[in-house]
Amino acid sequence: MRRAAKARKPNVAAFHDVRKAGKKVRYLLELFGPVLSGRHQKTLDRLKKIQKRFGELNDVVASEALLHGNTPLLTAVGDPESTLKWRRKERKRRLRASAALLRSGWR
Repeated sequence: MRRAAKARKPNVAAFHDVRKAGKKVRYLLELFGPVLSGRHQKTLDRLKKIQKRFGELNDVVASEALLHGNTPLLTAVGDPESTLKWRRKERKRRLRASAALLRSGWR
């Protein structure tokens, strides 16, 4: 998380690694929840929030790759360049949002 948070330029791969690590911690907290104190629920809620945000970023990145690999299909239904341009803008927006979430201490 520190590496992803301190990066000058947001890095999709680092955020994906944070998401996967957070998922492991979340599952452990859920598994041991009955024997942990109530304050762990707050951590669990934060992990869910960060996973959701990073999952949305990952969805955009994956769909962008899928679209790049299938440009002929895009051409059949409209203007592929405008669709890809929108995806790039969306990726940048979600990267910034993910970076801001990490830098804020993921509250």
